Formats: sequence, structure tokens, C-alpha cells
Amino acid sequence: MENSKIIENIKIKIAEEEVARYLGYQKDLVTDLNSDLKEVIDEEISQAYSLLETKGIYRLLSLKSISPEGVIFTESGYQFSVNTNIIKFLENAEYLLLAVVTIGPKMEQSVKENFNQNQYLRAMVRDAIGTVAVKTAGQWLNHYIEERSLQEGFELSRYFEPGSGDWDIQEQMKIFQILQPEKIGVTLNSSYMMQPAKSLSWIRGMGHNLIHSYRDEFSCQYCLLENCLFRKRRKD
Repeated sequence: MENSKIIENIKIKIAEEEVARYLGYQKDLVTDLNSDLKEVIDEEISQAYSLLETKGIYRLLSLKSISPEGVIFTESGYQFSVNTNIIKFLENAEYLLLAVVTIGPKMEQSVKENFNQNQYLRAMVRDAIGTVAVKTAGQWLNHYIEERSLQEGFELSRYFEPGSGDWDIQEQMKIFQILQPEKIGVTLNSSYMMQPAKSLSWIRGMGHNLIHSYRDEFSCQYCLLENCLFRKRRKD
């Protein structure tokens, strides 16, 4: 698939325990949350759904070769420079998946408004909710792609984000030039950081006989698509 595919209105469920974790609470201590804090978290989660504009975009590029030095060559002429650790996970890959997901700017704007109004607790909670939301949306998109790829006999590698580990964040620019996430409202600033900030980008290898295949264990409990075919299949 050399053309980008856009997924609009990704439906997710924001988990209270994940929000608490990003606020510094260990998972097994979530039940010990102060009742006032728990009330704020629950209120903010309820309000957050109206602020989400969750979208994703992805594209598959046919791979031509990968050099020992870490240069990925695609059939369409694009090149990426990665580290040797990433190369290991792309061994036997036939395609390179590029993806970006975002929750839009409204959540980020509301956090700033909370701070400006000296509502610091609500600002921190809402920021944590935004982090959980974009990570859950990223898991949803990975799950969506994985399920469809598996139907065609493909496996996927783990995912890699520009700027993580020792992968140069400037490679972010190449993802944007190819994928054009501006179509879902995501841009890059001069420091190669995404705007809105609650956005994620990544690459994955795809092939029939990957040496290091990986499945993102996305939980259906965080997805609001109750009639999803794959939800039913997993229950069988």
C-alpha cells in the first residue's frame, strides 16, 4: 500500500488506573487514591472525551534493501538512517510501516487554560489523561494494522519512534515528508517535535518471515468499538 490511509474518530476508553500511573501512583496502589483526587480524575476523564479529536494515518513502503551501516532503502526511492539495533528487528522485513496518531489540540489547549486559571491539579490530571489517550490511540492503531496484516500472513516487528534510544530525531522529518500527517492536523516544529504535542510517530517492519516478530498487546477493554469483528474473535 503506497498510499496513506487515514483513520478518523478512533474510539478509545481512558483507563483511570493508567491516568493514576502517569500521576505517579503504582498500579497496585490505585485503589488507595485519595477520594478527592479520584473524584477529580473521574470528572476529568468524563470531560476529556469531548476534547479528543483522535486520528491516525499510516502507509506501507516496499523495502528494497538495508545496508549494514543502517540505511534503509525503499522501492520508491526513500531512505532512512537507523541504528544497528533497529536493523536487527527489521531482518527479513518486506515492508516498512510509517504511522502517526494524534488526539488533536483541544486537550493541550485546555491544560494551558487550567494552568492560567491556577487550577494546577486539574491541569496535571488532564495532561496525564492526554498522555494516556494518545498512547491508547497508538495501541489501537497498531492493533488495527496487526489484525489486518495477520489475515494476509504478515508479521510485524516491534515499533520504533524517532528520538527514542539513539535513533536521531531528525529522521522524523522524513516520516513527515512521506506520510504527510498534516492531513490529520499534525506538523513539525524547528526542533522536530510534533504539534499537537499529544501525538506519536513510529515505524515497524512487516514481512512473512520476520526473525523478531512482535504483537502489541492492546486490550479490547480500552476500545469503544463494541461490535468489532476482532473483539468477537478474541472472545471465542
